Amino acid sequence: MLEELNIKNVALIKNLSINFGEGFNVLLGETGAGKSIIFDSLNFVLGSKADKELLRSGEDLMKVDALFSKLKSQVISQLEELGIECEDNSLVLSRQLSKDGKASIRINGLPAVLSTLKKVGSLLVDSYSQHESIELLNSKNHLAILDKFGGQSLWTLKNEVKDRFERLQNTISQIKALGGDEFERERTKSLLEYQINEIVEADLHEGEDEEVKEKLIMLSNAEKICDGVKTSKDALENSSMSAIAQVQEAMSALNSINGIDKIQECKDRLNSCKYELQDISETLIDFADNLNFSEYELEKLDKRNDLIKSLLKKYGGTIKEVLSYAQEAQERFNKLNDAESQLEKLEDLKLQQEKTLTDASDSLTNKRMEVAKIIEDKVVRELSELGMKNTIFIIEFEKLSNFSSNGNDEVRFTFSANKGQEVKALSKTASGGEMSRFMLAIKNIFAEFGMAETLVFDEIDSGIGGEIGVVVGEKIAKLSKNNQVLCITHLPQVASFGDNMFYVRKQVDGNNTFTSIERLDKEREIYELAKMIGGNVSEVALQHAREMREKAKI
Repeated sequence: MLEELNIKNVALIKNLSINFGEGFNVLLGETGAGKSIIFDSLNFVLGSKADKELLRSGEDLMKVDALFSKLKSQVISQLEELGIECEDNSLVLSRQLSKDGKASIRINGLPAVLSTLKKVGSLLVDSYSQHESIELLNSKNHLAILDKFGGQSLWTLKNEVKDRFERLQNTISQIKALGGDEFERERTKSLLEYQINEIVEADLHEGEDEEVKEKLIMLSNAEKICDGVKTSKDALENSSMSAIAQVQEAMSALNSINGIDKIQECKDRLNSCKYELQDISETLIDFADNLNFSEYELEKLDKRNDLIKSLLKKYGGTIKEVLSYAQEAQERFNKLNDAESQLEKLEDLKLQQEKTLTDASDSLTNKRMEVAKIIEDKVVRELSELGMKNTIFIIEFEKLSNFSSNGNDEVRFTFSANKGQEVKALSKTASGGEMSRFMLAIKNIFAEFGMAETLVFDEIDSGIGGEIGVVVGEKIAKLSKNNQVLCITHLPQVASFGDNMFYVRKQVDGNNTFTSIERLDKEREIYELAKMIGGNVSEVALQHAREMREKAKI
């Protein structure tokens, strides 16, 4: 059960600590006082979408802590499966959100992620709200709702269908890996053969792309290179005063000077320069002699370069990757050649698995239909007790042509509240008041199958009143015998059944508005019920409130 809820800086709430009790907890107060903000805060700490609009004006951080105690053994087991240990059968959830969007989640003081928080929240609290009504109206959710009622026997069948579906998908994947059917396989082999031949015939070697580029640059600029080499060679030794001759003349001018270290050093360096220049000149001569420009060679290299670029674009960014692709393609081609015998076995296995999946799905459908009949009868009975005596509720089934891990069923909730009216989709027929009662009926049926420890109802009595309000109160009180209930209500008929009553009010202090809450004593409970009954608290209203309270306790 939710024992304590601490809220800080959420909308009108500055700092609030609420200690809820066991059984039926009722939240009373004027519209706009902040009752729904308390439930918004609870949903926030349970993992609902974080909305910065909830942050109290002028504050930088909102935070909510929730203490759950007296956890049931099945809940503790499910928490342990999530890796969460509970000391003394209790659990603390904490979540905060800052103005700049930074969030923090902790479970029993340890950091946690939002997905885990949502799973934990779903184990602890089951909340009825307008959003949940919308989900119930959506036929896409109806199969999941039905399956929740099915118990272990249905879930065993679901797991069997899931297992057989996954095995079939694995076999189909293996068949696809071997080329699929014969036509697809031959087409794949033909493509692989073409690719392999294209790469093999190219006779590539690593680094060739760079070599070709370098030769292309050289041949494309052959004339320019030749002119440059000739000019450089002439400057070194063929001009009227070549570089080598000038160096030689400089050396001769210094030869008559002896015995001076600096001069000797210069002569040595000039001698080195002469040999270096002679070597450069010879190298240029050799290069020029070997540089033979050929239009044919240039065209050949150009085509080779285009081929290499084409192969790199198709099969990999480098020649190494292209060669690796060819090797892998060859291995795949060999497997396809040897696939006939394997495929025959896999196709036989696929047929067997399709049959076992169909059989398992049919068994699951039959079980679902049994459960659907039980739900139909229970919903009609519950709604009849809630004043909807002419209700027809039918869960329609449709068999889909395609299977999934959930079988091949599609279900839709259909409903008629009035005699003589045909059943239609729930979303097209149910009014707001009818939806409130329908949801309460669903919750009461869920109670027989096990549910979250705490139930939250946000104005489930919307659109109803009078004697039906009393029945709604009785239904919620029945739920609270085995589960904690938190309920916002404006009906005294519902509130009179509460075990613990809280009054929420909006207060103004200077320039600030804030929400406060107080737990009512017995006298204040009667007073607030009387106010709900008549507005003005008269002795008649007080007496009526006492009578309602006494009757609710019976």
